[in-house]
Amino acid sequence: MEKKKRTQRLAMGGYTSRYLRWIYRSCLAIMSALLWSQPAGASGPGWMCPAGETGVSQSAENPQVWIEKPTVELLAGTSFELRIHAGTEQAPVRSLFGLSFELHYSSDDFIEFLPPVQAQAGDFLQPNVYTFTRYEKNQKVLYLAVSRKRGAAGQSGHGVVLSLPMRFADNAPPGWEVCFKIASVTANDSAGTRLAVDPGPTRCIHVLEPHIEVIPNPFTPNGDGFNDRIRFKRDGGIPDPWVILIMDRTGRLIRRFTHGQDTWDGRDEKGRPMLPGVYLYHIRDGNRTVRRGLIGLIR
Repeated sequence: MEKKKRTQRLAMGGYTSRYLRWIYRSCLAIMSALLWSQPAGASGPGWMCPAGETGVSQSAENPQVWIEKPTVELLAGTSFELRIHAGTEQAPVRSLFGLSFELHYSSDDFIEFLPPVQAQAGDFLQPNVYTFTRYEKNQKVLYLAVSRKRGAAGQSGHGVVLSLPMRFADNAPPGWEVCFKIASVTANDSAGTRLAVDPGPTRCIHVLEPHIEVIPNPFTPNGDGFNDRIRFKRDGGIPDPWVILIMDRTGRLIRRFTHGQDTWDGRDEKGRPMLPGVYLYHIRDGNRTVRRGLIGLIR
């Protein structure tokens, strides 16, 4: 009987030990989930801080988290990266371990965040970094964070910490503008000490007027194999939603091109050759005129 009770106590002890280990692992999982779900820019040490200190390091000139102006020609339909920097050569960051902030934008009418909406780590805090992205479309804000892994040292200097791929919609009108603003910046060193880092200035970018070549102009559609067609040439091609209209000088429609068609052979919709002269072209996107001009036809 005593041996049986002892066996039961050992079994219960093993069960209790396993149960406590399960509770411990569950608590760790819950804590990790809470830390990872903390909004960027929230007060406190945050998910990226290995320690709980809250002191703030001060300097005469605080470094900034700022947005680099895209270097590509920003036309409708263009994909590009919005790059976020920490520090500059004149005001570098010191021992940066982790960073979180909010990225607000003024409009999403013609801007598209490429799916999945996930910021990519830049070179500055590499290697072995975590990133966090939460996209709140209704509020026009992204909560972003990047951190080195536990045990790594902080980085000093300046460079790209995050990049976010996006594109202008194909129907974005020339001159349309979107502005990005960084807010609620929180930065820490590897000891969990808060660093004084300020948000940089608002960055606005706009859609440029598309560069379209109409060549050769005039053209000579006489069947000799030279300059028989005129082409509407644009980098990336003519987007599907665009329509090219060819008209005579009275405004009568001669030819209509859709779905990316970009050449004219000097004939009307019924295939009849048009007389030599000057013709008008309109490139339209819905009700918006993208480009208009004159074409010379010589036979």
